[in-house]
Amino acid sequence: MQALKQCDGFERVHEVLVQPRDNPDGLANWTLAAVRPRVDNEVLRGARGVIALLQQTYQLSASDPPAAKARRRR
Repeated sequence: MQALKQCDGFERVHEVLVQPRDNPDGLANWTLAAVRPRVDNEVLRGARGVIALLQQTYQLSASDPPAAKARRRR
């Protein structure tokens, strides 16, 4: 959340929702599903690099409930 808040347009975001996804190739096992309050698509496109870095750094644990936060990769 702190990394996203540094992106233009994300300053007022207070909630980030991630959605698990299959990762057969070892890629990110989650995707950014929503932020609150909503931001424009242009703002999301501007944050692609930060989101990609977060997806490379954090992964959801299979034992985490659906609303659980991401865990840092080792």
